[in-house]
Amino acid sequence: MNKTDALRYFWGKAHPENQMQASDSSTLMHPLIAHVLDVAAVAILLPGSDRLGLDNRQLGMLIALHDIGKLMPSFQKKVPACWPKQGLGSYSENYIESRHDADGFLLLSYFCAEALDSLFKNSDDAQLDWLESEKDQLWRAVAGHHGKPAACDWDKRKQDPSFKFIAPYAQQFIQILLKVFNPPALPLFHSPDCLRRLEWQLAGLTNQADWIGSQKTWFPYVTPDAVMDATAYFWNHALPHAQKAILQAGLGPVEVASFQGIERLFSHIQKPSPVQDVMQSVALPDGPALVIIEDMTGSGKTEAALVTAHRLMASGRASGLFVALPTMATAHAMYDRLVEAYRNLFLPSSRPSLALAHSRALLDERFVSVLAPDDALDVTFIPDDRASAAEICCSAWLGRDSRRALLAQVGVGTIDQALMAVLPVKFATMRQAGLAGKVLLVDECHAYDSYMQEEMAALLRFHAAMGGSAILLSATLTGAVRQKLTTAFQDGLRIQETATLSSAAYPLVTLVGAENVLELPCNARDELKRTVAVHLISDEASVVHIIKDASAKNAAVAWVRNSVDDVIASAQALTTDSIKPIVFHARFAMIDRLAIEREVLRRFGAKSSEADRAAVLIASPVLQESLDIDFDILCTDIAPMDLVIQRSGRLQRHKRNKRPIESEELYILSPVPEKKVDKNWVSHFLPKTAGVYRNAALLWRTADVLKQEKEIKSPENIRYLIEQAADLSDVPEALMGDRNNAEGRGRAEKGLAMQNVLNYEAGYAPDVALWESDIRTPTRLEDEPHVTVRLAIIEGQTVRPWAAFIDGSLETQHQQKRAWALSEVSVRRKQLAHCLIPPEAKEAASRARSVWSWWEREAEDQFLLLLLTPNESGWQGSGRNGKGQDVVIQYDQLYGLQIFPAISG
Repeated sequence: MNKTDALRYFWGKAHPENQMQASDSSTLMHPLIAHVLDVAAVAILLPGSDRLGLDNRQLGMLIALHDIGKLMPSFQKKVPACWPKQGLGSYSENYIESRHDADGFLLLSYFCAEALDSLFKNSDDAQLDWLESEKDQLWRAVAGHHGKPAACDWDKRKQDPSFKFIAPYAQQFIQILLKVFNPPALPLFHSPDCLRRLEWQLAGLTNQADWIGSQKTWFPYVTPDAVMDATAYFWNHALPHAQKAILQAGLGPVEVASFQGIERLFSHIQKPSPVQDVMQSVALPDGPALVIIEDMTGSGKTEAALVTAHRLMASGRASGLFVALPTMATAHAMYDRLVEAYRNLFLPSSRPSLALAHSRALLDERFVSVLAPDDALDVTFIPDDRASAAEICCSAWLGRDSRRALLAQVGVGTIDQALMAVLPVKFATMRQAGLAGKVLLVDECHAYDSYMQEEMAALLRFHAAMGGSAILLSATLTGAVRQKLTTAFQDGLRIQETATLSSAAYPLVTLVGAENVLELPCNARDELKRTVAVHLISDEASVVHIIKDASAKNAAVAWVRNSVDDVIASAQALTTDSIKPIVFHARFAMIDRLAIEREVLRRFGAKSSEADRAAVLIASPVLQESLDIDFDILCTDIAPMDLVIQRSGRLQRHKRNKRPIESEELYILSPVPEKKVDKNWVSHFLPKTAGVYRNAALLWRTADVLKQEKEIKSPENIRYLIEQAADLSDVPEALMGDRNNAEGRGRAEKGLAMQNVLNYEAGYAPDVALWESDIRTPTRLEDEPHVTVRLAIIEGQTVRPWAAFIDGSLETQHQQKRAWALSEVSVRRKQLAHCLIPPEAKEAASRARSVWSWWEREAEDQFLLLLLTPNESGWQGSGRNGKGQDVVIQYDQLYGLQIFPAISG
């Protein structure tokens, strides 16, 4: 049998042997030629593939080469039943183990270089030939299609005699593909920048196309006879199946609607706010653009940003949108807002996907309710029983994986999902493919430490280099951070002399393009112009008195405490016959936290009634960034200035006919910012706060500025307050150590981030990073490591997730994973490092853990099972802290999870 015929029997996809049936022997496997043509067809038809600037014949040829390494005997032997004896003879185990992606790179770069010459030959002039290093950039991109670049000891691997044996087959494989695609020679790129962009884009597209092209439901296995004529298979089988697969994946082509004003995009807006008016009329920079909008909470920044995004999309500079938020709660809130408007970005005939992208997206009932089955998103059919089916659309294929969710035409998620596009984690290029061609909209971009700021700068640099535009929103951005992010974007555009920003206006819109940078002062919304009186309170008893007095007037009252332990302690101290505070923090099981969140929205949201609002809420900082709620009076622990201003935005933010307390008063619990203090200025007074915000100098400076100003006057003194509080040049001598330590930590965090982020210039190469699994999310630094505790109750010999105990509908086997996820609490490892399982419950606990994923079962130090038994105060379990000391864990739905030292004896 000649090599061309023999190649039909090399497999690319196969059933696991334990699933094979003799009666199905004809389709035990999918021929390698068929698989690579399936993937190439997907790549050619995927919307946005034209951004690579390649002819479809060139693109198809390159992508089809991605799995050439599967020709190697070391891969073919993985499924003995599918061994291609027609080409390799009798089955043998005696082949060196290797990775097919690395083998593919070697075949393309070294053993089959001559067979690929026609792909690069533009002229007889040798000076116009591609360099071998330039070719390798393309081979790295297509061969590294399993989430990271192919890597091995290249010199040693070349010595494997299998290569010499298989090289003629690989060369014939290439000839078959050249006949299918007949690609013109790839042109020489005018600059290294263009080739570098193609390398990253090609890596992302190959990953994306391979994920879709590997789905058996969309590409059913065929027999070797089906690829006897590879060209016919490509045109008559691969392309039609790819077209249908792309539609069912939720990635079908969509058309952006023309921009016709903000009222068309948001029907509820009759009169645009000042910033909205600016953003629907100002001339945007040509090409990739960065827009920074700084304005007060409630100014309509989000709608202004969406107007800007729509204008960029309508002008052909973007095909979609990804909105990145600091937390899962803010992502949920944004998802709810976009549900009402995202379809207006596109023509009515289009079917754009809207996806929620974060690690717990599948716990959001609204998002899960609109996931269409994998076979439902064709042109004509959408299930009638799906909630809001006519308006909201997302395929299950997109929605089940946070990495794939970024591929949706409109995505909403945590900033972590976007940052992982520039971190050396597996499938970073999949996220890059998701962001490619989209407007990146980042909300609350001030809420980052030095580490995340550096990641954010890297993301903007990368996004600009790939031709993308970005919009950043903030109510409280310092000039230094605004300059850093602007410079990063201009660096990505290859601007040699980056602009120096100078405006101190507020509100402010900054427009950044390749040609120039504009800073546009903006008027404030009239109804947001206000003066909040600020009172520094130096003892907790006075705060308690203020809260009780306001509660007696049936006011809506909130106290934001900086730590969960302080939240619980204050709530317990305030509880009386007449006051039963609502407690809200992050140390509740997820099912209870979501229920509390709904209750808080009901009691204090924009549509809350006067009767419902007569309540006291004691909350951790989750309050400041997640919910659209407001209070008649607000108390807070001292915090950095930007957070104080953000918290003050929850004070009387909604229009109401009548309030029990009309004056806008903010009470800040803080030690007195005297000129002479000792180094324990914060820790003696608020020890938990000192643990959360370790730069006492920053807290002192915030308190000192507010003591002098005595008010937050919006918008007049917002910029002044932010910049003055950030100036730590004049703080008490005793706090200089904290200031210097904080600066040192900031430099260290910046340096660590610079080491961790991907180097765009280095390209998609194995030796520039560790390329770790993205199960661990290295987007944020943890001063104190946390563990995930899964709460459960034991009844006889049965262990049930806490969520299933609370909600019986989660009892079914189908809902088990969801029930365990809804039973999770995150706890600092030093508080709880190990949960104790009674001997008589070990077998039941083991059965319960068996439904967890393999990684969760293996990571016993990261995922703890806490068995709870009832007692007079709620539920109780036992464990050990980070020092190995016994602790008692108490849980109830009023206060959440508490940990106490065990009483010996």
